[in-house]
Amino acid sequence: MQGYALTETSCSGTVQYSSDPRDGVVGPPVASVEIKLRDCLEAPEGNPNGKPEASVLDREKKPYLTTDRSHYGEPCVGRGEVLIRGPAVGSGYLKQADKTAEAFDSEGWFYSGDIALFTPDGCIKIVDRLKNLVKLKGGEYVAIESKEKEYSKSIFVNAINGGIMCYADGSMDRPVALVQANMLEVRKVAAAKGLTFPNDDALCNDATVEKIVLEDLIKEGVAGGVSSLEKLLAIKLISGHGEPDKQEINSPWTPDNEFLTASNKLNRKPIQMGMDAILAPLILKGIR
Repeated sequence: MQGYALTETSCSGTVQYSSDPRDGVVGPPVASVEIKLRDCLEAPEGNPNGKPEASVLDREKKPYLTTDRSHYGEPCVGRGEVLIRGPAVGSGYLKQADKTAEAFDSEGWFYSGDIALFTPDGCIKIVDRLKNLVKLKGGEYVAIESKEKEYSKSIFVNAINGGIMCYADGSMDRPVALVQANMLEVRKVAAAKGLTFPNDDALCNDATVEKIVLEDLIKEGVAGGVSSLEKLLAIKLISGHGEPDKQEINSPWTPDNEFLTASNKLNRKPIQMGMDAILAPLILKGIR
């Protein structure tokens, strides 16, 4: 049997019926809570009255909506972020008003950050994560976005080309990252080491250069308070010299190639899919 709940809901959420053999289905809501889904759409950053855009996309590059009736061919009755309320749900975080306002609304709904679908028979199936909080192999959680904020302070990260995207999953011991390289600074450090290369893509593939950049990223991360489990184990540098409107391995990340959203936020699923050829071997480096 499987279930789903959170600390904030006092472990009240859903429980699978013992007669239900489906994998990944965590059952219907228990009697002490209500559960609903909400569209994963947000107003553009800095423009609260702007047209809502997808805050996260599935692997088919579609937003999660409560009007959806299919999930990769599987019938469903809506997809979206899981909201929970009821007497078992907490009223907020102690002495953390800002965090409380972000996670709880005035009607008592707790915004879980998990994305799910309702099966046709009223059960929940968790399919994605809205908040970029990822559980590692040892069970510890790492905050992807907050790490990226600190690592992006490195002089070797090119924010104009899309910056840095950290990645971790349940098979990994520590995170890894794809880095849009600031080639001017990368060339400088290579020259200081007496290293020469025929082109920037070859420079980005050099293990010595990768190690120098990784050390600088970790230095910035530690200065910003990342934990030992959030330290990057490996990186892959990207020159950004590819076509900005094509999903090429060496392309910058832009809204034109859908690696960034319209408001220039990382579009993680398209990046993961488009960069799979370099991300897949990088993930193996995140496993000790």
